[in-house]
Amino acid sequence: MSAHWRLALSYAIWVSAGAAVVGVLVWFLYAEAHAGAFVYGAGAGIVSFVSTALTVSLLTGRSKAFGMMIGGGSFMVRYGFAVVALGVPAYLSLWPVVPMLVGFAGSYLAENVVLLPRVMMAKVTPGGSVVRETGERRVEA
Repeated sequence: MSAHWRLALSYAIWVSAGAAVVGVLVWFLYAEAHAGAFVYGAGAGIVSFVSTALTVSLLTGRSKAFGMMIGGGSFMVRYGFAVVALGVPAYLSLWPVVPMLVGFAGSYLAENVVLLPRVMMAKVTPGGSVVRETGERRVEA
């Protein structure tokens, strides 16, 4: 399994666990329908976020033009998925819309907040490889 798949799946597991805890809190504070809508929205957000690993897999080893086409197509498919996954239940009034949207947006926010410290510690070398920084940096003027 490549590094970007491991990263996407590990953070998806962490965010799923957090969404489950928040879903239980929503259940106790509001109702079953609100909790179900929240968990559904969070699940749709997690699936959409993990699909970025598929995009990276498709982009590696391809020509620049073909990679741009794949990236653009993947972008459109991911947002199409979000529109359908959130729009159909909202249009059909299957459950409350606001908790569903909060779950979706919250999963993206949580994944980015959880992922940010790891990304900030990475440094890309001129050869394109990633080096983890563990020490401190000193800058002299």
